Amino acid sequence: MICLPHDHEHHGAGHRHFDPEFFLATEEMRRALLAPEEALADFLASDDETLADIGAGAGFFALPAARRLRRGRVYAIDRQEDMLEIVRRRSREDGLQNIIPLRAEAKAIPLEDGAVDAALMANVYHDIEDREAALREVARIVRPGGAFYLVEWDSSDLEKGPPSELRINAPDLERALEEGGFSVERRLDGPSPFYRVLARRP
Repeated sequence: MICLPHDHEHHGAGHRHFDPEFFLATEEMRRALLAPEEALADFLASDDETLADIGAGAGFFALPAARRLRRGRVYAIDRQEDMLEIVRRRSREDGLQNIIPLRAEAKAIPLEDGAVDAALMANVYHDIEDREAALREVARIVRPGGAFYLVEWDSSDLEKGPPSELRINAPDLERALEEGGFSVERRLDGPSPFYRVLARRP
């Protein structure tokens, strides 16, 4: 999920509670920063894949992903039930039947080993308290050869997003991914104020 000033960010992992109505009200502003379709095109290769959107929020990525994955499936994973209720409502309104909301923490996702072709964390990783446990869980649920795609805040624009002390720079993120059992495939800088990393499970 992409968030704006004072929204501090995501809700998918920490213990803060985030207002889902705020996410809905600012969705067009967030889309102007990074369209979800652009990010999804970076790592979803076919329309029959299964995606775990970890920290899905109100569905900013999950809904476009479900439209893209017409023959696939999207697990919208979030720890806040009020966020998942909005995902359910929006998916019904859009006639999307391939979204499965799951209430869970990033470190304990109720999916089987190798259950998904790809996992997404959009401005979520920096807000996770036990990052090592979360990476182990992602490595567990992503099939061998599957993708793990992350969007994070860079340090160029501190007016938006989380405070500087919570941000993680790209080299540190890439190192954590490698240590967590992933192979970093590429980094995409931008669009400001973000960077994106695509990794794969060997």
